[in-house]
Amino acid sequence: MAVKLPDPKAVASQEAERIKAAPDQFVRGPLERVKKDSPFVDWDGALDGVERFHTERMAKAPPRDRFPESPPWVAYVLAVDRELQALTGMSDREMAIHRSLGDYLTFRGYGQARPVTTEKCRVVFLPQTDRGTLHVKNVDDPITFWAPDPKPLKQLPWRGKVIWDGVGSGLHMDDEPEQTFPLPVPAMCFAHCADVPAMVEFLTRYSQFHGGGNFVLHDGQKSAVAVEKCSHNFIEVFGADASGGSHVSGMACRDPGSPQGRYQARQRARFLAQFKRPADSQEVAFWGACDRAERMLGELMSRPHVTVAEVLRLFTTPWPEGLNKTGKKLHPEQAFGEYTLITYAWLMDEGTVYRWQRSKEGEYPAEPEVYRL
Repeated sequence: MAVKLPDPKAVASQEAERIKAAPDQFVRGPLERVKKDSPFVDWDGALDGVERFHTERMAKAPPRDRFPESPPWVAYVLAVDRELQALTGMSDREMAIHRSLGDYLTFRGYGQARPVTTEKCRVVFLPQTDRGTLHVKNVDDPITFWAPDPKPLKQLPWRGKVIWDGVGSGLHMDDEPEQTFPLPVPAMCFAHCADVPAMVEFLTRYSQFHGGGNFVLHDGQKSAVAVEKCSHNFIEVFGADASGGSHVSGMACRDPGSPQGRYQARQRARFLAQFKRPADSQEVAFWGACDRAERMLGELMSRPHVTVAEVLRLFTTPWPEGLNKTGKKLHPEQAFGEYTLITYAWLMDEGTVYRWQRSKEGEYPAEPEVYRL
């Protein structure tokens, strides 16, 4: 079945406006964060590597026989990037950093660069609570480039037949997959799939093209799954929790004994050995905190009946008793403190949205903003 792809010029124009409005966040910021954590690296050489990797991957279209939906999307990606570069005046190196820095470092670059360890977010979906259907998310990040959003919040994470909401969950070192072209897998899912089961099948077939994130999917029939994808080489799909809902945490595998969980442990051990990191290093402290957050959330979601008040209390209570990060560093070597910048809560049956949004100065509000869908 033919699908209508987005207009590359319109997509590039929107992205260009975001970049022009906040160049530190989209271009300079990601690189500066990695440089600050790895000052000993020859970054001229590393950036040459990013540029080579980006050129390679953009010329590496997926085979049509194995990925029949991909050809028009390859053309779309190339068209968006041509237009974006023309609109922003970004150099080839800046485009490579913008598009491929993370994947390059994960697949090839961490032989010389020790990465920033910033953990991102949690998501919960509950089809039935004491107040109907609930979708909640904490957005965690350093506050360095943070600017609160002045606009009222009314939209769901995705508007369409399926809602997709995710968190960061990557690896310092991931084995490079055979397929590295940057297909826009989420956009492809929404174009080709109408419900959660179809999306799971599609995401599994295209597993090599996406990684570095865990996410919850739910549809109009209240079918929901949690997908864990820290690696491009594995995918774990979890059905409903005992609560009847789904959840994901940043930088965590809920089942350490799963194929992906075992792979994550091996890759972390490889990283520690390569950089001769001690057992009390910042990385180990960071991973321990991520696992703690997952256990706290998993324990709540393992109950057969969960109330809205219980979920919101856990999400807004300061760390370590709750999941609200306050900027406190986990280790003396940690370069950036972690903050919960926003907590969103959508009460979908009531048509109510709550938003707790941290100020530029770092203050988390005692009461949320309240909006109607």
